[in-house]
Amino acid sequence: LTCVLSLLSALLLAWQDKRAEKLLHRKVLDAAEVVQIKDVKNFPKIFWLVTLIIVCYYTTIFPFVALGKVFFERKYNFSPDAANFINGIIYIISAVCAPFLGLVIDKTGRNLFWVFLSILGTLVSHMILTFTFVNPYIAMFIMGLSYSMLASALWPLIALIIPEHQIGTAYGITQSVENFGLAVVALLTGIIVDADGYYMVELCFCLLLSVSLLLTAVLWNLDSKNNGNLNMSIKQRILLELKKPPPPEEQTLLQDNDICNEE
Repeated sequence: LTCVLSLLSALLLAWQDKRAEKLLHRKVLDAAEVVQIKDVKNFPKIFWLVTLIIVCYYTTIFPFVALGKVFFERKYNFSPDAANFINGIIYIISAVCAPFLGLVIDKTGRNLFWVFLSILGTLVSHMILTFTFVNPYIAMFIMGLSYSMLASALWPLIALIIPEHQIGTAYGITQSVENFGLAVVALLTGIIVDADGYYMVELCFCLLLSVSLLLTAVLWNLDSKNNGNLNMSIKQRILLELKKPPPPEEQTLLQDNDICNEE
């Protein structure tokens, strides 16, 4: 059923995009804008930094959830039902809070600040689970909020880095690298759990989050030396957009309006 709904949504989106092309008189891409896979090698290094941050972060979420039920049963003596509930609370919090956190980010901008805060929050939650016996609901609540915030702040950065005609390629590459990382980490965590237990797995998650936090700091530093586009406030971003020339389809509409006014 979900696959059918997804297919219908994709078809509806394709129809709307085709209709928009006719209404906006979009032109065919220039030869210089034709997408080629070899263009990947020319993607800026900040794109690859964002990709690595995504990989290092999400490999501490999905593999953790995959192993979480048994972790909560063993460390906190939860019943299977209670362990299942707390293990899935990340997604419950995300379902409720993600739209509101996304709205906050849309209103404020400063994406890199929110990314840094999200990763730091997730690191704190994993450290609570690793080194303490504090009520795990506290750690999972922090993790759920951080997970929701990061998705709204980090993924849009790719669209700010890569030209519009290459965005699909960029997202595809990022998703591919992320899935490869998830496959490798899922395999390794299973081996580590069998050999050394959940404590060592949690230490690995903390290490990955520390790497992700460090990469975010490096990205923030590089961005600050290059106009700071990724961490601009909404007001700064609007002013920057106003200085850019309108896209070709808007220029065509403006020209058509000028002709109508002259007639």
